[in-house]
Amino acid sequence: MFIAILEDDPVCLQQLSSLLLVASEQSQKHRVAGGSERGWQIDSYRNARDFMRGAKRNTYDLVLLDWMLPDITGIEVLNWVREYFQFPPPVIMVTSRDAEKDVVEALMAGAEDFVSKPYRGGELVARVLTTLRRFHVSDKHRHEPFHQGNLTIYPKDESISVEGEFVKLTNQEYRLALLLLRNLNHPLSRSYLYEMVWGQEDSPMTRTLDVHIYRLRRKLGFNKENGWNLSSVYRYGYRLQRTEEEVSS
Repeated sequence: MFIAILEDDPVCLQQLSSLLLVASEQSQKHRVAGGSERGWQIDSYRNARDFMRGAKRNTYDLVLLDWMLPDITGIEVLNWVREYFQFPPPVIMVTSRDAEKDVVEALMAGAEDFVSKPYRGGELVARVLTTLRRFHVSDKHRHEPFHQGNLTIYPKDESISVEGEFVKLTNQEYRLALLLLRNLNHPLSRSYLYEMVWGQEDSPMTRTLDVHIYRLRRKLGFNKENGWNLSSVYRYGYRLQRTEEEVSS
């Protein structure tokens, strides 16, 4: 999971980061043996401008957002997130403001949850986990087979079949395909894909991701004839979609 924290107070920022890192370690200990999920990556920002720049490059699964920031307000950040992203990440407001009208304003602006400072660490982590479960595949169902179009995905065996026929994939090809299929219609950044599949940062000098995308188009039939559209998102990454013809049929 990739989580962004936007908080201008350095002490509070450090506290939130430490709290989530501990929660990530505990989550890893309870994860099913043999699972390939990495721990949470926490990116910290102290102003909206840096966050917006980072959000354009990275794919975040969750954002923790303060209300009072040095450049614009948290509400304005929420509005930007909803306008900029076709599928915005869930946002939890973490702020010292606690009036009912503030809670209502934040939720109406698109926040998924609202936590007032001073917060209780256990409660905040519980709200984070609840939001992540609501928006992403839970551990309970992570290894269950599922269908997307003409494909059947078997996470426990790390295999994929096309119309009943299993396709030979490398470990990296399978992990990349799984990410795209579990995030259907959602654009995923190059940096996110490199970190999740290869465990390393994106490099402008490598074409590894593009080569693997080409192989998935060929091996899994990600093309219009099969009802798929695996497209490049300019200066961001890739997105896998079902075509309108297939969806409407």
